[in-house]
Amino acid sequence: MNDSWYVEHVTVEHETEADAHFPLSRWLPANTEMQFKKFDSQLPQVVKKEHPEVYQQRQNELDQKKKDFAYAPIANKEGMPRTVTSLPPEETFHRNYIFDLLETKFTGVISQYLKKMRYEDEFASFDDMYKVYYGPLSPFTVPAGHSGWRTDEKFARLRLTGPNCTVIRGVKKDGGLPTNFPVDKDNLAKHFMEGQSFQQAQDADRLFYIDFKDLDGYIAKSSGKPMVAPLALFYARMDGTLIPLAIQLFQQNADNNPIFYPPPIDDEKVWCQAKFWFGVADSNYHEPVTHLLQTHLVAGDFITCFHHMISPSHPVYKLMLPHFIYLLNINTDGMPVLTAEDGAFNKILTFGLDNCYDLMYKKYQTFKLSDAYLATDLSNRGVDNLPNYHYMEDAKPMFKAIEDYITASLKTIYGGKDQVLKDDFEMQNFAKLLCDKTEGMRGVWGDGAFTKLDDLSKTLSTMVFILSNVHAAANFNQYDEYGYPPNLPFRLDGAPPTDKSPVTEDYLVKLFDVNVTLATMDLGRTLSMQGTNKIGNYETRYEYKPDVLKHYLSFIEALKKVGAENDSKNAKRSNPYPWLSPKVVPNSISI
Repeated sequence: MNDSWYVEHVTVEHETEADAHFPLSRWLPANTEMQFKKFDSQLPQVVKKEHPEVYQQRQNELDQKKKDFAYAPIANKEGMPRTVTSLPPEETFHRNYIFDLLETKFTGVISQYLKKMRYEDEFASFDDMYKVYYGPLSPFTVPAGHSGWRTDEKFARLRLTGPNCTVIRGVKKDGGLPTNFPVDKDNLAKHFMEGQSFQQAQDADRLFYIDFKDLDGYIAKSSGKPMVAPLALFYARMDGTLIPLAIQLFQQNADNNPIFYPPPIDDEKVWCQAKFWFGVADSNYHEPVTHLLQTHLVAGDFITCFHHMISPSHPVYKLMLPHFIYLLNINTDGMPVLTAEDGAFNKILTFGLDNCYDLMYKKYQTFKLSDAYLATDLSNRGVDNLPNYHYMEDAKPMFKAIEDYITASLKTIYGGKDQVLKDDFEMQNFAKLLCDKTEGMRGVWGDGAFTKLDDLSKTLSTMVFILSNVHAAANFNQYDEYGYPPNLPFRLDGAPPTDKSPVTEDYLVKLFDVNVTLATMDLGRTLSMQGTNKIGNYETRYEYKPDVLKHYLSFIEALKKVGAENDSKNAKRSNPYPWLSPKVVPNSISI
C-alpha cells in the first residue's frame, strides 16, 4: 500500500474454529510490513522476551508516537498542564464530530436566530427575559434552573447539584468558619437554627460553607473593579433542606464589606443582590477551574503522557482508550470557544481570559490527583453528612463500578502480581513522565513509579471518573442553570454593594445586560450538548481477550444496576438529579 491506513479492527474468519480478532486501532504506515499477535494485547516485557522482532516494531511505533504527541504546556505557560502541540493523526480521525458540534450547532443555528431577535437596550423585568425562549425560530428552551430561582432553597441547592457542586465544605471539618467571616452567630441562631445555638449546629455537622478566596486580589476585566471573592454560610435544616445564612462579598471584613443575611434580618432585595454577586464568583470560578482545569486540562496532560509511553498493543491501552476518545480533539478544536480572545472567558465572564489563565496556573500548582479520588475528596471537604447532596449520593456507586472494573482488569492483566507491574517498563516510563519533577502532575500514587497494582488502579480509576462523571457533573447541567442568568449569572453591570442601602426591583433587573444574557444562554446550550455513547457503551471494542472481556461484561451489569438504582432515587427526590446516571454520563469528555 502506498498510503497509510487507519485500521480499527481486523477479523480472520475460520471455517472450523473461532474467528481471530485483531483490534488494532492505529495508523499503519505505508509500504511497511507489520506483525500482530491474536488479540494484539500483550505486556511489553513478554513481547521483548518471546517475540523480539515484534518488540522492535512496537518500539518503532512508540518512537513515532512521541513525535506525533509532542507536547508543550497549555498556552506555553510553564507550570500549566501539558497538551499536544498539534493534533496527532489518530485524533484527527474524529475531527468531523467536533466540527459538527462546535461549528454547525454553535455558530450556525444560534447565530442565525440571534440575528433575527430584536430587543430594547434593557430588560424591563425578570419576566421580560422569558421572551427569549419563545417564538418559532428560538433554539432555546426554558431551562429547568429558572424554577424557584429567587428562593433561598434554590440558591443553596445550586451548591449541591449545580455545575460547581464540588466546592462546598463542612464547618465542623475545618474547625469553624474562617476568622475573616465573623457572622452574627446569635442572630442566626435566633432566626434560623431551629432552637439550637450556633455551636450546637456546628457540632451536629449542620453548617457548611464556601470560600472563594482564590479570587481575591484580581481585577475583573469587564468592570475594571476588584473581583468579588465571597464567602457564604449554609445551614442544613432538620428536614434536610439546605438554606443560606450569610454572604460576605470580599475577603477582608470591614465596614464597607458587610455580611449580608436573609430576611428578616436584611431586606429581601438587598439579600437578592448579594446572592447575585455570589453567583458571579461561583460561575467565574467554575468555568476555568472546576470545568476546564480540573477535567479537560488535567485529563489532557494524563492522556498526552500515556500516548507517549504506552503502546497500542498494551492491554492497559485497550482498557483506557475508550475513555480517552475525543478529549485531545476537544481540547485542541473546542477550547477556543472559551479561551480565544473573543471567546467566552473574555466575552461573557466578568473575570477575563488573562485572569482565568493566572487562576488556573495557581490552582494547578496545588492540584493533586490523589485528592480527586472520590472518597478522599468527600472526606477532605467534610461533606459526608450533607443531606440531599445528590452529587455525592450518585457519585459513590458510579465510582465503585469504575474502580471494581479497573481493579479486576488489572489483576488479570498482571496476574495479580506487583512484580509483573514493576517489570512493565512501558508503564514505568509513563509513570516517570507523568510525574516529572519539573513539569509533571502532582499527587499521583507511586510518585513516578507504579510498584503496586493498587496504586495503578487508583490512578486509572480516578482518571476515568474525572473523564466521565466529574466532567458530566460540571458540564451537562450548564444550560439548565446558566440558561436563565438570574439563577446563576456570569456577569453583572455595576459594582458589588459596599453597604446595605435599599435597592429597587428595577435596579436588580438592570444588573443584567441583554447581550451578555443572550451570549450566556448560547454558551450554556452549546456546552450542555451530548453526542457520544454513554459510559460502558464503547464506540469501538478494543479488547477481545476472554479473561479480560469478562470484567467488561461485569462492568456493564454493574452500570445497569446503578442506573436502575438512580432511577429509583430520582423518583423519590423532590428535585431529581440525572447527571450522574449511566444513562447520561458519557465514556469521556466529548464537549
